[in-house]
Amino acid sequence: MALAAAMAVALTFAPGLYRDQAGNSLYVAPDVEDAGPIINSLDPATQYVGILKAAPLGWTLKQGVFERRLTVEAPEGRLGVSLYYAGAQRRAAIILIHGNEDQTREMGFLVPLFAINGIDVISYDQRGTGESAGQWRTNGPEQRARDVAAIYDALATDPRIDPKRVGLWAFSNGGWTAPIVALRRPIAFMILIGAPAETIADNIYFEIRERMRHAGFDQRETADAVEAVRAYLDAAFGTASWQRAQQLYDRAVTQKWFALTGLRPNANFPPPRERIDAIRRSALYDPQPTLIRVTTPTLALFGALDRSVDVAHAAPTFRADFGRAGMSDFTMHVYENAGHSLVVSSTGYEDQPATPLRMVAGYAQVMIDWLRRRGFLSQAS
Repeated sequence: MALAAAMAVALTFAPGLYRDQAGNSLYVAPDVEDAGPIINSLDPATQYVGILKAAPLGWTLKQGVFERRLTVEAPEGRLGVSLYYAGAQRRAAIILIHGNEDQTREMGFLVPLFAINGIDVISYDQRGTGESAGQWRTNGPEQRARDVAAIYDALATDPRIDPKRVGLWAFSNGGWTAPIVALRRPIAFMILIGAPAETIADNIYFEIRERMRHAGFDQRETADAVEAVRAYLDAAFGTASWQRAQQLYDRAVTQKWFALTGLRPNANFPPPRERIDAIRRSALYDPQPTLIRVTTPTLALFGALDRSVDVAHAAPTFRADFGRAGMSDFTMHVYENAGHSLVVSSTGYEDQPATPLRMVAGYAQVMIDWLRRRGFLSQAS
């Protein structure tokens, strides 16, 4: 009952620009993901992020955001989608692409940040959440790109949207998806946040190393953990034997670090065909053949302390691959004091943010200014 009540409060809270009791202007909106529903705010003057479990008292709405809810039929099944807008005129639009998490269309302060500054926002329920069918864990960049393409097709005819000025905002895992969409639809721009540029498998190994280091395990233990996962994925990909995968798994399952590998306890060898197919969809992907063809104007933002994406690899790889493609408009910022989600941190680990919680300096304004200079923002009417 308490969760249902919290969900109701979050989903009925109107996104918009608010004034708090101290007179500060804040972008505020519901956010629903694995931790449950919250009300999320950003103070653009300080970059402080607020996380509230209930509607704030004493706050007044300065400018609201409207919402059109719809269902889009996609190759993988239905998707719950919303168009958020702050004016009646035709404007550019930005599609928000999720990372690898069970997040709904309610994506917090991003919605009013973009909508109130002059660009409509299209957001959707990740598969298996909200009104979307399916399961996000069993889909990879190709399936997710088909979802976003279907959303583009459904919304491009909306009278509020200029179909020639539709772009993508993609976080984390969504950074594999967005470039695929940019090759399949006339995407006007991309904003990539903490996006990976290596294969999904290599990114998985990077994350395991970071989790093991954070938990205090040594290099030998870390190497064993990575090797067990590598053997399992290689077998699923069809490039190695299930016999070797099971041998390494049997050793790993007895270790204190086993839970950090992401491997399932009591796994079958080989697993069922459906499981193998799901692994291939979600983990067998190399972005380079796509990246070397993308010429869409792109802004890429990274935290140098990222523990989920190897920024030392991603940043130069994007620059090199987009250069090979002939991209003439590429802007990149690497923030030295932040991790994966661009929250300020001295370590980069998501469970060790700076206090008070805040985004890197200029996070919101960098995106807004980049869009404004390229003519994608309009004044709301």
